[in-house]
Amino acid sequence: QHQHQQHRDYVDAPVSGGVKGATDATLTFMVGCSSPTTFTAIQPLLRRMGKSVIPCGEAGSGSAVKLCNNAALAAQMVGICEAMNLGDALGVDPTVLAGAMNISTAKCWSSEVNNPHPTAARELGSGASADGYEGGFGTALMLKDLNLAVDAGEEEGLALPVAGLSRDLYRMADLHGYGRRDFGVMLEFLKGVK
Repeated sequence: QHQHQQHRDYVDAPVSGGVKGATDATLTFMVGCSSPTTFTAIQPLLRRMGKSVIPCGEAGSGSAVKLCNNAALAAQMVGICEAMNLGDALGVDPTVLAGAMNISTAKCWSSEVNNPHPTAARELGSGASADGYEGGFGTALMLKDLNLAVDAGEEEGLALPVAGLSRDLYRMADLHGYGRRDFGVMLEFLKGVK
């Protein structure tokens, strides 16, 4: 019996950019792939759906980069939610606060592109909070990635205290029924916690 062996290259290519990035074809692909030939071959397909195709290393490394990105993103969003919540409590106009943050050291994607405050998001012209936190990156999906990131950190013997705290907050939000809504809904969750 003649056996025919085929060589197969495995590729992982998680994305960043959310629903807006998918709609606008501006996604970022984080690609793990062992073969430069395969990486070159898949780029035209990925570039039809996104603007950036980042080689991250061997197969599996794209997923690792995505977990690291989302661990940072979750912490970033929690920080912006806390700041916007504090601003509301202090009587600061959310559009003024977001505007100041977006030209200051707090500038980040969670403030500028997906601001969790509905008033600020409407003024900025983007953000799932402007649509009742519908259509963005779901809280349950962020929780899944945070679970994976914290677990990976534990397997590597790393302490990830901020990712762990973010995971706990997103777990509580999910348990309170916010799982299907964009992860910026953390602002609404925090407003309910006295």
